[in-house]
This record gives sequence, C-alpha cells and structure tokens, in this order.
Amino acid sequence: MESARDKYTREMVEGEDLWMLPQVDKYGYECGGCGIQVFPASYEQSNLQRPHFRKPQKTSHKENCDIDGDEKTVARGKKGSVRNELETSPDLSPSRLTLRDERPIVDPERPPASEQTSSARATARLGDDGRARAKGRRAANSIRPICRAFVRFPFDRQMSLDVPGVEEKTYLQAFKKLRGEGIETFSRARIFYAELAWAKPQEEGEFLVIPLSAGEWSKDKKLVRPYKVRVAWSQWSRYKKTMVSNELEVVRLEGIAAKKKDEKHRPYVFFVAEQDSNEPAFFNVSDHRLICGVLGTISYPKL
Repeated sequence: MESARDKYTREMVEGEDLWMLPQVDKYGYECGGCGIQVFPASYEQSNLQRPHFRKPQKTSHKENCDIDGDEKTVARGKKGSVRNELETSPDLSPSRLTLRDERPIVDPERPPASEQTSSARATARLGDDGRARAKGRRAANSIRPICRAFVRFPFDRQMSLDVPGVEEKTYLQAFKKLRGEGIETFSRARIFYAELAWAKPQEEGEFLVIPLSAGEWSKDKKLVRPYKVRVAWSQWSRYKKTMVSNELEVVRLEGIAAKKKDEKHRPYVFFVAEQDSNEPAFFNVSDHRLICGVLGTISYPKL
C-alpha cells in the first residue's frame, strides 16, 4: 500500500513521508479504507527502496474496503475514462493541494477515540434527503499523489485541480512537460515534469541541483544545455533532505532497471516552480512537498 492513515492525527500518510520521521511508530497506522492495522515497511533512511505499508499475513481487508476496487480502477484508467469512480474516491485523484504548516499534535500514548477508529472512507454522510452522499475527492498534502493521478489516468485529465500558485485549474492544463527542443521561457508557475537524467543530483553550496533529460540538444544528439532543478534546502531538516534525496535516487535506480529490462517505464521528476529569471535553464524549488519522483509511462491519448 502506498499510503495509510495515521491513527492519531487521522491524516493520510504517503510511504515516502516515513523517510522524514525521526522515529517511525510501527503500530501507528491503519488502512485508510477499512481501518485494519497495517505496518510500515522499507522506511529506514539508508534503505533505497520506496517505503510502503503492508497488512499482516493471513489478514484480509474488511468487506467494505475500497483498496481492491482502487487497484481495479487504476488498471481500467489506463485504457479509458473512469471519471465516475474518481469523483467518489477520496484518494485516487486529489482535487487540490493543501500545504499545512504543522501536523496536528496528538499524544501517542492516548488510545484513539471511537470516532477516530471508524473508517473515514467507509462512512458516508447523509444528505437532506436521507441518502448517503458520494465520497468525494480529498486534498493532497504534497504533489506526489497528484502526480501519480496524472500518470495513471490519462483519459481523465480534464478533472479539476487546484494547486496554490498555479493558475490553471485542471490536470490537463496545470502540468507542463519540459521538452528537448531548446530552452523555452515560461511566464508562470506550473507543475513541470521531465525525465530524470542518469547523472546523480549534486549538492552545490546551499542547493541540491538535479539534472533533467530535457533542454537543448546538439546536432549529434548530445544534451549540451539541460534544464535543472535547483532545490534551496540549506534550512531544511536532515529528515526532509533525506526524503528528497532518497526518493530521487530510488526513482533514478528504478529507471535504470526498467531500461535494462527494456520496459516502457521512465523516471520522471515533477515539481511546482517558477523559472529562474536570470538563468532560464533553472527552476527553483524551496519546499520538499513540491517535488517528487515517479516511475511510470506517461501517455497522451487523443480525446
């Protein structure tokens, strides 16, 4: 499972977020669909494998859990529109990005209240007519689930999306691919994306500089002036730095492995940024929640 619910704060937690925690509570997470106990895995900061959550052996999700249905929706979404399902699923296609300054502080020794342990996904509110309302799309706390939705559901990119600082309000318009046809000039912030270069990101003074496989190519097909992401991370905690650097290295290694297996998946870097006004080959990022790495195949179907 890519995400789970924190038993105490009730927030959905991405597996990659575990890299940021000084200490991981092995018993502090539950399935966001049905509330069964799940356990964090591969979360050690030295472990270059994506953190995730797993349920105990010989334990099944509860009957009303949507996890299996979500997996089927993802599979169908590669072939055609699944908009009706996405509109009633909280997690598959976030409607907006909300950056909270702080997570709620809850005493970990205090047992969750009864209203907390009930599944937020499994319980629908009643409307004025007494009928259960459809479960709506939720907000994301980082761009990662938004970017996964962009990759997974190519036929449903007309769905609404609200990202602070980005004027465009649909998945189709908010995302912008960086190409290999020279350095372009962009007038405003977008969710930019490009393939990650094979070279490792390098720490340069107060910045982490990430080379991309896009920009200006020579006639003999050499990348002579690549786009780069410049991450201003000098004031970040060690845990935030670890999360970003680990995720980039994981997706880079995943991309190399996919290439060797002759698979179509490619390592992509997504980031919300404005182009540097003095150095247009650079994009400046200062928030760890506004950059992520995703391995996948991005298709552009004619609608």
